[in-house]
Amino acid sequence: MSTVNLTLYNLLKTELKLSDEKAKEFAEALKEEVINDIKNHNQDFKSSMREDFLKLELKMEQNKSELLKWFIGAFLALALMTIGLYIK
Repeated sequence: MSTVNLTLYNLLKTELKLSDEKAKEFAEALKEEVINDIKNHNQDFKSSMREDFLKLELKMEQNKSELLKWFIGAFLALALMTIGLYIK
């Protein structure tokens, strides 16, 4: 048993006057319930993070194409300016 579990066990045994077996059983049941609750919250967090990352990935893909358009436009503008300098 962990420290928290032992503390809960002692509290149940002394304050609530439960038998050793009942106090241990209740402490273990409470521990399992807390662990299961944490696992469920962890799964919810992971799925929400996964959704957020997919949205971010989609947004990055859209920004990539926009950036490519701007780079091509800037390159063409620079090329035309350079050609204009040589023609002059």
